[in-house]
Amino acid sequence: MVNFYKLFLRDGSHARGSITYYVACISMIIIPVYYWYLPPVMILWFVLILLDIRLFLAGLKNISLNYKILFFSFILFYIWQIIGMLYSDNTDAGWRNIVLRLSLFLFPFVLILPGELIRKNVNKLLKIFSLSTFFFIVICFGYAVYRSINFKNGIWIFNPHPPIEDWLNYFYASEFAIFQHPSYLSMYALFSFFISSELFFDKKTYGIRKIFWLIEGVSLIISIYLLSSRAEILATFITIPVYFVYKFKIGDIKKILSLLALLVLIFFFILLPVLKSNPRFSHYFNDESKDQLTGELLKESRLVIWKSSINIVHNNFVFGVGTGDIQDELNKEYQLEGVKVLAIANNLNAHNQFLEVLIENGFIGILLFLWLFGIMLYVSLKEANTIYLMFILIAFISFLFETMLNRLAGVSFFPLFSFLLIHGDKKNLVTATDFNKRIE
Repeated sequence: MVNFYKLFLRDGSHARGSITYYVACISMIIIPVYYWYLPPVMILWFVLILLDIRLFLAGLKNISLNYKILFFSFILFYIWQIIGMLYSDNTDAGWRNIVLRLSLFLFPFVLILPGELIRKNVNKLLKIFSLSTFFFIVICFGYAVYRSINFKNGIWIFNPHPPIEDWLNYFYASEFAIFQHPSYLSMYALFSFFISSELFFDKKTYGIRKIFWLIEGVSLIISIYLLSSRAEILATFITIPVYFVYKFKIGDIKKILSLLALLVLIFFFILLPVLKSNPRFSHYFNDESKDQLTGELLKESRLVIWKSSINIVHNNFVFGVGTGDIQDELNKEYQLEGVKVLAIANNLNAHNQFLEVLIENGFIGILLFLWLFGIMLYVSLKEANTIYLMFILIAFISFLFETMLNRLAGVSFFPLFSFLLIHGDKKNLVTATDFNKRIE
């Protein structure tokens, strides 16, 4: 009888484990481009594990304690969401959430013991994801150019504004992103920027490849501005200095203060004027009408949403309202707050993943969720895994402003890289010690 675990997972030769590796490659390609193709790929990956579950469980006993804790923490968090169905009135919405978040359960299983071929090629998988994100954004830019050019009366006309909705721009936000929500695509772009940065600083990268990764990195940062996600622009401004301070061990307080001063200057003299030119930000800088600014802030209503969310938490602190009832409860609060037309019509969620978990699953749920970040942060710092640390910071900041686990684009990205990155071959990436030796 064929031992499927050895054939697909343990990779005793180049041929063994190739299926799971190619499944991983496909996943890296389709997440930035069209994530709706991911579920069947993910299920196939999980089925390969189930073909010989006994050897999988035996291998689970021998992994690092930290990885084992991370694995069971994800599983327990997902199980607690299922338990939340026991006291949910809206079971249809609840089971939709359970199915949507299935990757919180599946990716830990397929990646805690991914097989030697995947473990040895984590950096290649990250390259594939970064390249897929980069080329997809190039396609988005090309499509925006195509939509902006018209031939009229024998003259080529460049107009980036849709003819009917002329306040929009093909090069910004949702008009720029194809198939994707701009917040998620910009999150992918920021993570891919750090992948390209790691590859740029890789001691084995030189010549044309180094130039390419530099061009890609700069292009990805520009794309974050074009996608106009305020959360990811904030994340960019926070994570880039953290990256350089942590990666290159800038321990001198004078150097750190100098870097912060430089960032402040960049913000006020470069970033601020650039943001003023962005249609999604320009109204914040308009001094002509304070009433208009107030209206815009109220229209976005994040403060109202968060206030409504906190009101629900006060009455359902320990266990939450249940996995399926959060939107119904939010709609009730929106009506009380006087934003019925805006919020109820659009079924606005909490726009904060931590609040969303607290409302749904209560104090116990948020403790489990924060524990996930705690153990991930501990692993990244203990193993000096720079790219893992950047991923954690990006996810954490993104979760402060969006409910990323309510869409497949976010709920697949988070557990996949939470586990793939723990297997990263750090020997192939430049370390702080390597960098310091080269510049001395």
